[in-house]
Amino acid sequence: MKSSNEKFRKLILEAIENGQQGKVKACNENLRSIYKTLKNEPFILWEDVLISQLGKAIIMMLHFDLIDDEEQNIGLAHLSYLFITRGIEQEEKLAQELDTCELFRLRKDRVVLMKSFDDSFVDSLQEFYFSDTKAKNLDEYNEQRKTVLSRLPYLQFADIHLIEQDYSNLRNDEYLLEIANFIEHENEISKENLKEGLLLHKILYKHTYQKLKEGKLFY
Repeated sequence: MKSSNEKFRKLILEAIENGQQGKVKACNENLRSIYKTLKNEPFILWEDVLISQLGKAIIMMLHFDLIDDEEQNIGLAHLSYLFITRGIEQEEKLAQELDTCELFRLRKDRVVLMKSFDDSFVDSLQEFYFSDTKAKNLDEYNEQRKTVLSRLPYLQFADIHLIEQDYSNLRNDEYLLEIANFIEHENEISKENLKEGLLLHKILYKHTYQKLKEGKLFY
């Protein structure tokens, strides 16, 4: 088992390195192998510190259109979210040994995911907001989706806010600064909105974990 996990860990790091170096063909081969393993053992690295890197590898799967099926890609986005958030959870538990550089990377990865594939999370969030109010017609359904879409920036901004607690001016990261400026320009983010974003992260994490545990996450 240890040998199998070690091979899988190396495969993930190799995929990320190939992707960052622009070796798309080699990266896709790595990603297909990773995907095959995840189909059989989704919790293979649940207790491993490399789980967040597995989440990053899944972002690459989405960016490179490894899977054609839209529903599977939605599931993969949730899987990536779950693994990155698990990495954040593990890092935050270290307390005295907390690595702010690692937390920066993890939270930025989650912002990238939530920004690039925000549509993937609309249905899940709609379940939370309107669990007791099923849409009676298409117009009502579209209004509910519009409400949920207006909340997605709160989740992105929640991570940006947390990063800012460790790094003023977001470590001068151009990507994060651009998103922060856009969100603040389009939305007046209040303390209540920020709390809502942080709460939604907790709910989405638990919801996705439960679906995967019960074998109900399609990817």
